[in-house]
Amino acid sequence: MITRLASKLWWRNYLARSSRPWNELEEFPALTPERQRRVLAERLLAQLQYFGNRADALPEWRDAARLRDPDELWRNWASLPVVTRSMLKSIFEPRQMQARFKLKGRCDATGGSTGEPTQFFHDPEMIRAGVSSNIYTRTQMGWKPGMGTVIVWGGERDIGKSIPFRIDQWNRFARNYVVAGYSLDRATAERVLHLIRRHQPVAMYGFTSMLEHVARETLAMKASPPLGSVCTAWNGGEMLYPAQVDIFRKAFGATILNRYGGREFSVIACQFREGELMRVMRPWVFLEIVDDQNKPASPGVPGRVLCSSTICRGTPFLRYEIGDLAAADSSDQDESGIRTLRDLHGRTGSILELPSGKKVGNLFWNHLFKEFSEVHHFQIILKQDGGLQLLLKGVGFSAAREEELKHVLRSFLGETPFRWTWVEQIPRTPQGKLVQVVRERSS
Repeated sequence: MITRLASKLWWRNYLARSSRPWNELEEFPALTPERQRRVLAERLLAQLQYFGNRADALPEWRDAARLRDPDELWRNWASLPVVTRSMLKSIFEPRQMQARFKLKGRCDATGGSTGEPTQFFHDPEMIRAGVSSNIYTRTQMGWKPGMGTVIVWGGERDIGKSIPFRIDQWNRFARNYVVAGYSLDRATAERVLHLIRRHQPVAMYGFTSMLEHVARETLAMKASPPLGSVCTAWNGGEMLYPAQVDIFRKAFGATILNRYGGREFSVIACQFREGELMRVMRPWVFLEIVDDQNKPASPGVPGRVLCSSTICRGTPFLRYEIGDLAAADSSDQDESGIRTLRDLHGRTGSILELPSGKKVGNLFWNHLFKEFSEVHHFQIILKQDGGLQLLLKGVGFSAAREEELKHVLRSFLGETPFRWTWVEQIPRTPQGKLVQVVRERSS
């Protein structure tokens, strides 16, 4: 077993070789709004000058790349096009970019929280920044290097895969203890409680719906660990609601803090202490909330979240629509843009209970289809007869891949019947959102 001291030393070496200094994140909030605006404008112009001179540049970027005055770019920023996920699949397909421009770094993919898994490319500096924003926010929320972290997340076993040796070793030295949470039952909570008692004090992290399930089961068993066993906790991948915070606090004596992000950017905004708003990770991320015309949304009015990376030189995350809705009051922003997020109207996963009694975290499907690149969009329908219908949009499976998916689903779902259908379009809500898991309505 890796001790706290050994893990602390490992973290020190890991951060020295794998992370980007985060002094910018610490110092930026203390700057005046005018200076913040100038720093962001300079960084965004540098990004436009790079991407605007790359062969795959959008025409508007080529024009903006000729600018020399950051203030002029700032005044015209909202006129630039929005980068969508469909553009990442066509114009900015990561493997084509990697070969065409001889990019260094790695391809990755989103978990598909909106039912649309998307591939992208991170250059080495973006990879280092992702490590830094993750660890910086952890420390701000109360975690310390060497402290054990109990993570309630998706398990590789749930999609028929084993944990790669490299990741298993990384988790061991980092003292990350992962509990598979896509199939939820009382044993899930018992496993979490065992790890807390063995490694306390710990931090906890997970999908919000999974943390809520563990908290409810803990209270039902009257098995809450001693106060202080869980010193901090944060969510990922889903919305966080006050009722979930209350239940978790009753079970573990700690507050779930709200950490918002995505694989494209790592952490986008984070709540460091209870009662605070989520601070945007500026100057590494520039965040906008826009209306249907891609113009700034009015204060307090929910709009689409656009994020721009001032670091990444792989995929051009410039006014990138990440797929969530948010709102920011006038007090959350100034001449430098949006500083903090007040309301997030993003991803809600929750839990689907099958007629067999099996409980499935809805984000299981995101995790699954991330491994099947043939699927571009999906929707899961719980039929009234208790079966599952999978609507898939994409390029179709080979016979071998079809058998692979069947094997994974049979292993995970047990006796629950399922079938899938390839479709041209998947129905969306009146607001244009793709809901990934739905229940069939009675006729």
